[in-house]
Amino acid sequence: MFDSPILEVIVGMIFIYSLLSVLVTQINTVVATVLRLRARHLLEGITELVQDPILRAKLVTHPLIRLVNSDLVLPDQRITKEQADQIVNSGVQAVTWINPKTFTDVLITLLRVDSDKELFGALFDIIDGMPPGGDRRRLRLIVNRLTTTGEGLDELRQAIANLPEAIYREALTEALDEIDDEIGQMGLEPTSIVSLMAGLRNIANPYFRTALQTILSTTQNVEQAAEQIETWFNEQMDRTTTAYKRTMIYWSLGVGILIAVVLNVDTLNIARTLWEDPTVRNQVLVLAETTDLAALNAQAEAEMNAAQAEGQSQTAQEVLDAIAQRSDAALDTINTLLGLRLPLGWRFEPIDKALPLTVDTNGDGEADSVAEGTQLTAVQQVLLWDAGNLWNYLPGNSPNWLSLIVGKLIGLVATMIAVAQGAPFWFNLLGRLTGRNSGT
Repeated sequence: MFDSPILEVIVGMIFIYSLLSVLVTQINTVVATVLRLRARHLLEGITELVQDPILRAKLVTHPLIRLVNSDLVLPDQRITKEQADQIVNSGVQAVTWINPKTFTDVLITLLRVDSDKELFGALFDIIDGMPPGGDRRRLRLIVNRLTTTGEGLDELRQAIANLPEAIYREALTEALDEIDDEIGQMGLEPTSIVSLMAGLRNIANPYFRTALQTILSTTQNVEQAAEQIETWFNEQMDRTTTAYKRTMIYWSLGVGILIAVVLNVDTLNIARTLWEDPTVRNQVLVLAETTDLAALNAQAEAEMNAAQAEGQSQTAQEVLDAIAQRSDAALDTINTLLGLRLPLGWRFEPIDKALPLTVDTNGDGEADSVAEGTQLTAVQQVLLWDAGNLWNYLPGNSPNWLSLIVGKLIGLVATMIAVAQGAPFWFNLLGRLTGRNSGT
């Protein structure tokens, strides 16, 4: 493959580190799916954003979001803070993404649900009490436009003034004057965000109320308000994504340590095997040339970062199928590692059972008992230095037990440090050494 055995060993070690890094990513996909880590971080992000517990409970149970395992809380439903906290802590659904526009629409709807009744409820009640006909339909359309766009106030006054029945004309005029007074007391203009700003009065948490007031203070209509809220949501989701990636880094370190210890991935022992055994070395190099590790890692990362459709959670069977599929991918990578004939894995095999301490002392072709002080055979020496036999690490079993422990710790720590560098680092290095584009 290469002109230098040293270079071949280096390429072989980099390939093994790349394979281990892919395995870490694949195991992380299983961990993230089982523990629903993305959904948990998403809920934490929304908790930091929407600090009012009652409004938060209504938002995360909304049919378009459905982030928690709880029944729907209606927008106008009255619940206590304790009930809201219980709802939010009821466990997450397998939702990994919320469309920013969906979040914005739901939040605006929840903020306006009570204020529309408080501001315009009297108007709607009077109009609904009128006899059916063109006047009632026209007034209802104008009021609906007024609540959603802030336009039509003058038209509404003119329509009321033209009503033939004095009782309805006077009642609606009085109700409209009261609305004007209330809007004026809030220091607002009759625009489309009047009910939205009025809805902020119902938010119990002063910090969240102040945050929304600041966001909406420069907006003139619902469209601008929605853009501001959506930007606010996206900024929080960026912070949530950063926190999620940081969590997965910690998981990668833990998984890397677990793989190194459980599979006995000892850098020193593997490097020695590649140096001393050309057959194993060539096998590793051939696989390094034919395996697209970058594609495997990209697929695993795509699965881990895949977002469900907004407001849609996976069923229990879909989650189980995803776990099974991703577990199979990790097992395939483990089998690839084990198939390289590298010194992986552990065993516990006492030397006296593996090979009697005997030697042919008289040359008759038969093993004789070893007398005290007789030097051990080369095979026995190899067994006593076997880094994969746990029996050798027990004090007194092998004269080299302390050296084995020190060497094993150095080899495992070196593997952990190497895997912690991440798959893209090793892909890039492997691509440079082998002269092919490794991808990231």
